[in-house]
Amino acid sequence: MKFTSTRDQSTWAILLWLAFFALVLLIPFRFVIAADEPPDQYLNTPPLLVDPAPIDQISSKGSDTIFAIYLPIVHKAGIANGFLNIQDRQTVVSYYQNAYANAPQPAINWTGNLGNCVPGQLAADYQAAVLARINFFRRMAGVPAQITFLPAYNEKAQAAALMMSRNNALMHNPPSDWLCFTTLGKNGASSSNLAMGAYGWVAIDLYMKDPGDGNGFVGHRRWILYPQTQNMGSGDIPPQPGFASANALVVLDNHFYDARPPTREAYVAWPPPGYVPYNLVQPRWSFSYAGAKFENATISMQSLGKQVPVIKESVHEGYGENTIVWIPDGLSGWSNWPRPASDRQYVIKIQNVLINNVATNFQYNVIVIDPEH
Repeated sequence: MKFTSTRDQSTWAILLWLAFFALVLLIPFRFVIAADEPPDQYLNTPPLLVDPAPIDQISSKGSDTIFAIYLPIVHKAGIANGFLNIQDRQTVVSYYQNAYANAPQPAINWTGNLGNCVPGQLAADYQAAVLARINFFRRMAGVPAQITFLPAYNEKAQAAALMMSRNNALMHNPPSDWLCFTTLGKNGASSSNLAMGAYGWVAIDLYMKDPGDGNGFVGHRRWILYPQTQNMGSGDIPPQPGFASANALVVLDNHFYDARPPTREAYVAWPPPGYVPYNLVQPRWSFSYAGAKFENATISMQSLGKQVPVIKESVHEGYGENTIVWIPDGLSGWSNWPRPASDRQYVIKIQNVLINNVATNFQYNVIVIDPEH
């Protein structure tokens, strides 16, 4: 570029400096925006149950062996009517420390081979730890927490996870031209929560968080906390060179249409009413009630005597129990709940819920705590 005068040179110098400073200011701003959404972890939509047919297809008939782990009772004072008493702070802290924060982390010891399309197997104690994480969340939520892993479910989940990792994609109905395609893996994918970039109990935590634009109705969480479920299956592929880790969690079992078992509350909320460690509180709050209609329901939250702004997510049925979801305080689906300086109570009111065509209101309190203090 040719400059015709000293003034032209000065003008261009000023413009270049302005462009440089604009770039400096924009670069950190760009990273701040992206910080709430890890690009290496994502979920697709959860499996949708539309009729009884898939139940018959995914049933494990003829397998008498089940893989199970039962979490220990922390102490008698923490049990109320057979459920964890989360109205007692010390009970919650002890349970959280023993069953979550300080839970053992066994090695996966995967025996498969991604390049040769070998699903392989996982170490038994590793599978037990994944199962324990599922039952941990269910016990906190106040639903039956005796989930067992069926070998047949584990097998198809492992085949599904292999397909997801090998193709670096998530799909509940993968095409037959996919790499490492098997009918077993396809059946597993159709009945599973699917995660990419996360495996093991990290994937379970991710399902409970249910981030991403397409998961505003928290279908993955709803399947994990569905009261009638008794059997699941899990498959994991650890990260391999050039390929992301993957998890498939079979969540549709043969008990979907069973009678609803007793739960601690008549509803299932996350976070649940009572004391809840802050790092278990997700930006998307949910309230489930079997058969309820939430289209015209409203949500309000109060804390420290002030209203907390909330955004109601779209209502979707077909994923576990009918549910209403909202995001408080301007957070995003990928946000982490802030660590409270002291115990902080939130009063939740949900109004105009239609139950058997009768408008019904609910109110409950969630106390967010720092379990280290």
